[in-house]
Amino acid sequence: MSDLRFIYLLGPAGSGKSTLLSSLSELMGQRRKVLSLNLDPGADWLPYTPDLDVRTRVTLGEVMERYRLGPNGALLASVNLTLNHLPELEELISAWKPDYVLVDTPGQLELFAFRETGARVVAGLGGRAALLFLIDSFFARSPTDFVSMLMLAASVYTRFNLPQLNVLTKIDLLQQEELRRVERWMEDPEYLSAEVEEERGLKREMARGLLSSLSSLGVPGTLQLVSSLRNEGMVELLASIERLFGTETELDLGEEGYRE
Repeated sequence: MSDLRFIYLLGPAGSGKSTLLSSLSELMGQRRKVLSLNLDPGADWLPYTPDLDVRTRVTLGEVMERYRLGPNGALLASVNLTLNHLPELEELISAWKPDYVLVDTPGQLELFAFRETGARVVAGLGGRAALLFLIDSFFARSPTDFVSMLMLAASVYTRFNLPQLNVLTKIDLLQQEELRRVERWMEDPEYLSAEVEEERGLKREMARGLLSSLSSLGVPGTLQLVSSLRNEGMVELLASIERLFGTETELDLGEEGYRE
């Protein structure tokens, strides 16, 4: 499946992975053949209907009952059990021959990003892969919280070493002044550093050290600002995704091209 393009959506629980995937699938599907893959065996409900769903093979409830495990242990076991189905999923994806595969990862980020499961899934499905790391706009209200999320994004990049876009979600929940502040943080690291210095106590000291480390690594870099609810920033995100895979010239990415 070397010609396939996989986009893995990662982020802390509640960051909007499933909602963003739903919007991306609809918009990209206007110009591309897109397949959606849910890899969260513990999802109770999804805002879209996956083309392929690991829950038809492994579910949290069944694992809890079969192995007499609590929710946390069963979730870990469920995610690990999905590895048994990778050959089958790979075969089904190949048969679809999509241009892109959008992959919804487990809500608990650590189960996919910081254990061996995630790396084995990416390697097992093959193709060309990229990551979207989602940051909830809730964390953009405080400079120290924002820095901590940038460090988490950098940690995910270190784990996978794949092309990665960092995406601030739910921007419709922020005031315009707050959005301008975030944009300035990204454009001017010294301004972000100055804002961190205005904080007090241990949070300031920790954020100061994190920001110093991020700066030495060339982070924060860029940040995509989107609202799946209002369809804001989606055209720009799609263009950035195309650039990650070097396919931008194949599409007319003007705003009208993705609007119904």
